[in-house]
Order: sequence, then C-alpha cells, then structure tokens
Amino acid sequence: MVESWIDFALYVAAGAVALLCLFEGTRRVVAYGVHRTGVLMFVASAAACAAAGGFAYQKYGTLSAAAGAGLRKAPAFSKIPSPERKELLSQAVAKRRFTESGAPGPYIDHNGETKTFVPTLDDLKAREKVVAYYAQTEFAARSSLAEALVWLIAASVAVLLGLVMALAKPPAPKPPEEDALAAEPPLHR
Repeated sequence: MVESWIDFALYVAAGAVALLCLFEGTRRVVAYGVHRTGVLMFVASAAACAAAGGFAYQKYGTLSAAAGAGLRKAPAFSKIPSPERKELLSQAVAKRRFTESGAPGPYIDHNGETKTFVPTLDDLKAREKVVAYYAQTEFAARSSLAEALVWLIAASVAVLLGLVMALAKPPAPKPPEEDALAAEPPLHR
C-alpha cells in the first residue's frame, strides 16, 4: 500500500539508480579490471540494494510476528475468592478469546458451573475489526516479502546482465602509441 506518492516516486528513482549503478559497476569491473570507479560503484550500489531488500525482509518478519500472535494464557480462577468476580473475569476472558480467535469459549458462572459464552452484537463487531486487522497485516507482510524477493532478483539480474554485456564486446586493446603518449606530460605553449 502506497502511503505517499512522493515517497514512492523517490524510492523507485533511487532503486532504479542503484540497479543501474550495479549493472554498470559489474560491467566496468569485468571489462576493464579492478579499478577504483568500477569497484566503488559496484560496492555502493550492492550495499544500497542489500539495505533495501534487508529492510523489506525485516518489515516482513515484524509483520508476520504481529499477524501470528497467539492467544494469551488465561488467568487461574481458583485463586479468586468472590464468585461474582470470578464470573466477571471468566466472562471477560471468554470475550477476549472470542474476539481473538472467533470461537466461543466456556466461562464459569457465579454458581461454579461452566457455560458457553454467547457473543453480543458488540462482540461480533469487535471480532470483525480484529479479522480486518489481521487480514491487512498478513497482506502487508506478504507484500514486504515480495519486495525483498524483487530486490534480490533485480540485483542478481543486474549483475548477470553486467557480466554478459562486459563479455559480449570486450574493450578494444589500446595501441602501444597511446600508452606512450599517456605517460608523457602534456605540452604547453
């Protein structure tokens, strides 16, 4: 989900530049050997791609943990002396369990009998909100995982294309005269 179009546009532009620099850095290193410009371009763009993919994967892990949060443990009702308080607490726990899981659970009434919790209309609305939250969180987690995989695949393709382009047409060898001229100082008038 795009929260801000400006952020999205800047993220796309920065990603395109990082992938282009990764491609060009790979091509330069393979075609011309290990030189400062090619290596610097390759390392900086690979770090940018790894950071973007790592951030997306970390977001996936965080959202997955939030979506997979389990039920909390119920308190011990035997330690509560008052039957009315025991019933209220037991109903609250059953209500919470229904809201979290959707299954009506048992509760203990003031006589000590076990009864099944019957949700009210407000309980059903609260359950709908919880279901919607979990659905949105799971969707966001899946999109973050997909984004991390896209970064991995795009970076791999950029490196592979850089290798192919460098090997497809190697640079023309310099004539020995150019090397000799490059070593001489320039002439000044």
